[in-house]
Amino acid sequence: MIDPTSDTDYQLLEIINQLRDKSEQQDMIGEVYDFVALLKGIKPVLLLGRTPMPAEFIGKILKLALDLKLFVIEGCLWDATEYDQFPKWYTEYCRGQISEFKAWYICKEEKFAMTIEKINDLDGILSMDEEARLLGYPICCVNAHYNRAHKYHRGSLSILKRLAKGDEQVMQALAMGNAHLAPKTNQEIEDLEFAFQIYTPHLGSWNMCDECKNGINSSSNELEKKYLGVIEKLLKLNPMQ
Repeated sequence: MIDPTSDTDYQLLEIINQLRDKSEQQDMIGEVYDFVALLKGIKPVLLLGRTPMPAEFIGKILKLALDLKLFVIEGCLWDATEYDQFPKWYTEYCRGQISEFKAWYICKEEKFAMTIEKINDLDGILSMDEEARLLGYPICCVNAHYNRAHKYHRGSLSILKRLAKGDEQVMQALAMGNAHLAPKTNQEIEDLEFAFQIYTPHLGSWNMCDECKNGINSSSNELEKKYLGVIEKLLKLNPMQ
């Protein structure tokens, strides 16, 4: 088991402090907290690159992971979206869009590295249960994330169909041309508003479900407590605190 040295802790603190100086975006620092959680055994796999973190900081985290002899696997972003209700061309278009984004999957154990490689060989397609288990996210929150994605796709297709007057070839051309998709009908507005109701925890980078956000479900709260236990110790070393 990896036991990070104090030098590792100080390198992580330096990254956190520099991110705070450059951006107020909590989700970027959340990925660093995810890295701490990985090192402390709270989660099996870290997904690095999910947020628009500057390349210099991604490079620092990757170097630190390699210095610690962790498994670092580059691939596309994983996607557990259930596309069976959507046209084939739209599924191929969306998966093509996702494949353009680069991500890194970091883990400590070879068995997880092998699983990551298998998923990447399938172009990042996996189940929601598998994504939750590997990334250490609450399954309720992962399901909610993909429910929002489903509403986004349904709303987007409705707009495309309306603009193209039902002509699928025109719909494809509009999608490929990155047409501005402004919702107009009540259903389109409702779907897209729902899709962008995103709530992140104070610590970590997953998107919470409504139940976790409102305290009805304790899954995110319990995970945050685990994060807090290790992150508080790290931040106590911080002269900037």
